[in-house]
Amino acid sequence: MGLKSALIAGVAAVAIVAGGVYFIKQPKPMAPHLDARLSTPLGVTFQKVKIGTVTMVPGASSDQQEQVIVYADGKGKTAYTYDKDTPGKSTCAAECATTWAPLAASADAKNVDEWSVITRDDGAKQWAFEGKPLYTFAKDKVIGDNKGDNADGVWHMATMSPTDGMALPYGIEVREVAEAAGQVIVNAHGMPLYLYGGDVKSGKVQCASGPCGMQWRPVTTGQLSNPMGDFTIVNRDDGIQQWAYKGNPLFTFSGDSDLGDANGQGADKNFQIAMVERYFMPPGVKILLNERKGGLLANADGKTLYARDRISFNGTGGHSARGGDRGNPMVGMTIGLSGCEGDCTKTWIPLIAAKDAQPSGYWMLMDRPDGTKQWAYQGYAVYNYTGDRKPGDTVGQDTYTLAVNDGAEKVADARHGMGLYWRTTSP
Repeated sequence: MGLKSALIAGVAAVAIVAGGVYFIKQPKPMAPHLDARLSTPLGVTFQKVKIGTVTMVPGASSDQQEQVIVYADGKGKTAYTYDKDTPGKSTCAAECATTWAPLAASADAKNVDEWSVITRDDGAKQWAFEGKPLYTFAKDKVIGDNKGDNADGVWHMATMSPTDGMALPYGIEVREVAEAAGQVIVNAHGMPLYLYGGDVKSGKVQCASGPCGMQWRPVTTGQLSNPMGDFTIVNRDDGIQQWAYKGNPLFTFSGDSDLGDANGQGADKNFQIAMVERYFMPPGVKILLNERKGGLLANADGKTLYARDRISFNGTGGHSARGGDRGNPMVGMTIGLSGCEGDCTKTWIPLIAAKDAQPSGYWMLMDRPDGTKQWAYQGYAVYNYTGDRKPGDTVGQDTYTLAVNDGAEKVADARHGMGLYWRTTSP
């Protein structure tokens, strides 16, 4: 008899194999991302800041400085902590607060995960992370500045460190995974791990459509491994020892091959990506899987989101390549909305934010002349292109507007150097 499987009243799965019958417990439902915490509350963003001496960056044609992710205010200014503060209490006031401005929280802001709202002595609200009040530095002028780091030995950049206090087994790490829009548990090769909602002790893993093949591979432990923190070990009947996170066995997905991939998302409802922190995404914005680009940001209809960037060459892998240059946030802020005005907005449709929208994560807001607000991703205002007809289309990619030098025709603003081009936005 051929392989056949069926679900019985949504309770158990039964598979008939070569005349024998075995029962597999139907996977239990999992909470989305197992309650992965939100990286930033509304009003707080994060930015990539360059630090240290140059190092070789994969995919780049020249040495680059190392980048770290730091928390920032709604305009992208780096946030700092102050060693003289006590948990939940700011001691920087008067002249100190002139140089080190408190990272303000809105009057209706609420505590969320590791983020808390503290009340200053003057009654103003201020954001704190893990009890440490946050500030910006007056001498930081543009996105990416970190001139206040280690000032007087007591001021420090507030870096994103999702693994703080987290015990990790050998060969397991936490990294930013682009297509997952968050900090994800990965293996030693940087490939994301996935949580399984069922029992693997028997070694027979149940996919939504029946017993699984080789697309889902168990994350095995070393012979001398021991449980640590939220990581436990499942001793399977087939002799395999498998890692589990918060009680859910861990797997890799065979469809993930490049750094940043998360192709297992949505491949099977019994598996979900092992996310530690999830990034903010504006309502209606989603990520489309795209092997060539490493993912595409799109609106609710699946229409690709574009940014208008300055034409340049900087040796970081090419803007069209997977993992290539995502642009410089400060350049995006300088271009602002001047990259597409007037009739341009009839072809390139601005992604308008709700009236009460607030910046968070990699997303900021730009004020439009008509009083509305437009979403900006990593410093660049984003748009849809009317020439794209179906979800995933990228017809607008590499649409160039070059500056002319003879003055016969003004096709690009002089502020934009050689000119501007449209590129897709990738997470």
